[in-house]
Amino acid sequence: MDYRLVVLDMDDTLMTSDNVMSERTKNALLQVQQHGVGVILASGRPTNGMVKTAEELQLDKHQSYILSYNGARIFDMSDFKMVKETALTKDQFDKCYDYCKSKGFFVLTYVDETIVYEGEHPYMDVEHELTGLPMKQVASLKDFVQSNVPKLVGVDFEENISRANQELGGHYGHDIHVTTSKPFFLEFMAEGVSKGRALRELVTELGIDREAIMAFGDSNNDKDMIEYAGLGVAMGNANEAIKKAADLITKDHNSDGIADVLEQYILKK
Repeated sequence: MDYRLVVLDMDDTLMTSDNVMSERTKNALLQVQQHGVGVILASGRPTNGMVKTAEELQLDKHQSYILSYNGARIFDMSDFKMVKETALTKDQFDKCYDYCKSKGFFVLTYVDETIVYEGEHPYMDVEHELTGLPMKQVASLKDFVQSNVPKLVGVDFEENISRANQELGGHYGHDIHVTTSKPFFLEFMAEGVSKGRALRELVTELGIDREAIMAFGDSNNDKDMIEYAGLGVAMGNANEAIKKAADLITKDHNSDGIADVLEQYILKK
């Protein structure tokens, strides 16, 4: 198969445990682009938490895209313009907020590429550490948020997030999609928002067949993207649901699993 597109989750997939790309994986991704294969980043991260990595991979020079907030926003890196946005309304935000508070979760959201939160939690700084985005504490998120937001995140210990995720089964009502990116993040987006959906819409516009797509991921928010791609690849550190959904399992994110696959399927042809 001649692949035309490589799509990558970031945290625990492209990025190592130290939150960096390995030189081998970075070089492999630069090489596949020189072979005419596009590279797209698809992450639960906020847009500005993806741009540095996208620029390191020269996605701007290769006229590629990033799918941020689990696909709620699609950005064209060639001119850094938003191609599409699907947001939570204020009413949906309030509904998700009330659910999370009923479970005792720490809650955060994003306004103007700033992490906005109330209260405190042992994991409250994780998103800031991953993305580098500024944080703003407010007395009341419901009072502060008065317009659409890309997503809301409930944060808590893994067992509590896992229990809530199982109870919800991917949906909160008929109009809100729920998933996890890390075991302690429960993420709420507008219904229809997912990496797989955003990828499908984008490649349809680009005229790329799904069989020519290779996608890498490790967590629940990567599942439909991996299922959609012609070659869905689970990292060695992926959860069992992702491994079952994948066509191939590679080495973990600290062991250049991405580079191994790119070298086998694209670069050594």
